[in-house]
Amino acid sequence: MRREIVFAGFGGQGIILMGVILAQMMEGFPDLQVTQAQSYGPVSRGGACRTDVVISDREIHFPKSARPDLMVFMSEESVKRYLPEGDPERTLVIYDRTLIRSIPAPYRRTFPVPATRFAEEELKNRIVANMFMLGAAIEKVLPGSFSALQQVVRKSVPPKSLDLNMRALEAGYEFARVHGGA
Repeated sequence: MRREIVFAGFGGQGIILMGVILAQMMEGFPDLQVTQAQSYGPVSRGGACRTDVVISDREIHFPKSARPDLMVFMSEESVKRYLPEGDPERTLVIYDRTLIRSIPAPYRRTFPVPATRFAEEELKNRIVANMFMLGAAIEKVLPGSFSALQQVVRKSVPPKSLDLNMRALEAGYEFARVHGGA
């Protein structure tokens, strides 16, 4: 088993945090190996931002995604820049439909998620849109791992924003559970 995940957006959206949390979560799965690599555009806030997470039951020789199984996008720019790395027939693309109109053909496996809209309207804080996205994606990454993800998020976010982050994570998970995804 090998899963390659790319999270992409712009600096300031918590893209790197999503990858770091996912990689930390894998400590609870000792039979699996994990790598996490990140890159930023020329400007840390507002520039292109990406993190790759590779999960495998074998030794990982290259820490970045070569053929992503799952791509999670939170900006139009990141779609234009990184989507060509995916496989139109195989790669599942989860995207923030608040910030991205659609994923272009020929990509068939897409799942639009209202992360930023939900964070702004329901939680009154757009900064937790990344947690909504992570909650919506987790069952596609590693089925049955949501409780492990919750534990890592509890340890990873500042105490004063813990409740808000947990509500966003749980709402994203519930959204994906109800709406399925591709």
